Amino acid sequence: MTCAAVYAGTGSVGLVAGLAAGGFFIDVDHIFDYVVFERRRDLRPSAFLKYYLEGRVRRVVLPLHPYELLASLIVLAWVTNREWLWGCVLGMALHLPLDIVFNGRLVPGGLVHFYSFAVRARAGFLAERFADPTRLAPLAENFWVSFFRGSRLKGTLANTARRTGARPREDSRARQATTANGRCMIYGVNAPARSRDR
Repeated sequence: MTCAAVYAGTGSVGLVAGLAAGGFFIDVDHIFDYVVFERRRDLRPSAFLKYYLEGRVRRVVLPLHPYELLASLIVLAWVTNREWLWGCVLGMALHLPLDIVFNGRLVPGGLVHFYSFAVRARAGFLAERFADPTRLAPLAENFWVSFFRGSRLKGTLANTARRTGARPREDSRARQATTANGRCMIYGVNAPARSRDR
């Protein structure tokens, strides 16, 4: 919708392409981390989503998400004045605040600092340094509901079940994970679940 509005207002294909790259395709770095650093080979979308939502990720390199990249793109766009680069800047400028708010709601203190590459590097890119995934509810919905809703806190899932009169699905692994490290995020941060290791 944003891309359509920008195209309608500017008629620039380059600007729209950059906007799509910076605002949507930026998330391919989650797949990069999943394959390269987590060494996962199950490329089914459901397996990928479950891996993130259930907090099994150990390292969060996310090379396309740092403030430093956004700052570099701004300088490069300013110097070259290329429309597609300005589109990338606009896309990232929309994407990162949404990530900070959406993922930060699950982490006490928020995640503003997390999106600095230097901060993640100093932490060894270890997800457990940024989140307490034991606060998260187990994955209980189907793929598309989970995809759009993302991770939820355990209390949130219980409250939803009370309102609807349904009993939350109880996962045996979730019962075992009450004292284990788990996960936090769909777009931004995850921490390992040692009791739920591969």
